[in-house]
Amino acid sequence: MVNVRSARGWEPRFFVYIRPPAVMIEAVCQTLDNENIDYSLIRERGRRTDTILIRRRHSIYRICDIFPSYVPSKNKGWKKFKDLMKMVEEKVHLEEDSKYIFKVKIDEDEEET
Repeated sequence: MVNVRSARGWEPRFFVYIRPPAVMIEAVCQTLDNENIDYSLIRERGRRTDTILIRRRHSIYRICDIFPSYVPSKNKGWKKFKDLMKMVEEKVHLEEDSKYIFKVKIDEDEEET
């Protein structure tokens, strides 16, 4: 999750990268197709295999439903990401002045660890 400056202040942008081994790319893409999840295959510089990029909000909700909280992730933040996406889905992520409250949630989680 990254923040982008907009007219309303900071606005989140959501995306999920999946970097499976090369032999699994086709199977993962087929599963995503079966689940009606929109994705793009991108070639990242310095990597030997394609990366699956998921950007659409509905598709990210589906990924959050499918992948368990304990799935391996680069920064060990998958559970926190799922919590934040749940806030977005339930529309509880906005304060009254339309500013996002993700920072508060992220800070709370860091104090627990």
